Amino acid sequence: MKKFRKISHRIILIFIVAFIYLEWGIISDERAKFGIACGNPFVKEIALTFDDGPRENGMYELINVLEKFNVKATFFLVGKFAERYSEITLKINSSGHEIANHTYTHPKLFKLWVEKIIREAERCDEVLNNLGIIRTRFLRPPGGKFGLKIFNAMRRYNLKLGLWNINTADYTGRPANEIINLVVKSARPGAIILMHSGVKNTVEALPEIIENLKSRGYNFVRISDLYNEGKI
Repeated sequence: MKKFRKISHRIILIFIVAFIYLEWGIISDERAKFGIACGNPFVKEIALTFDDGPRENGMYELINVLEKFNVKATFFLVGKFAERYSEITLKINSSGHEIANHTYTHPKLFKLWVEKIIREAERCDEVLNNLGIIRTRFLRPPGGKFGLKIFNAMRRYNLKLGLWNINTADYTGRPANEIINLVVKSARPGAIILMHSGVKNTVEALPEIIENLKSRGYNFVRISDLYNEGKI
């Protein structure tokens, strides 16, 4: 009986390895670089990222704060909103910020088939392309949940996952002072900070966050700058 179990386990293991090989090709360091959740831990760079935009309200205030402090950020835009508020989308782009993919309808990607995941990314890219915005390198799955299906979809569609390692949870209504304290205490070289577009308390918190981190020697960069061509 024990011998039978060992043989069964080996067969299952062989099947899993074969499946990964067929779906992903030869496993290599390059294929392991599916995306980014933080930058170089020895370089004092930080990326501010803003999800779920553009929104109808609060966007110009957010853009103005970033411009005042000469900070470039990464905006993960939902395609249907980017299309609806195209003037704001174009303003984000013309201000020098990085625009990345946050799907077209903001679904829970882990519940979709691979083809549906790809189509969500494609539709968002189509909106951006119609606005004359260069195709993004990164997609952030709504809610941040991902698995093999999403990895496979990103490989097939040639996108990288743009994740984070500091979540401000600003969408919960957290006061500005709590957002400030969380970011200032959690900041580390290479950090990617998750915030959201159109959140009043986030806009209020940003000046103090930026001034504090700049005084500590941090530079603010976009996610693509952190990624450094996949070499980190």
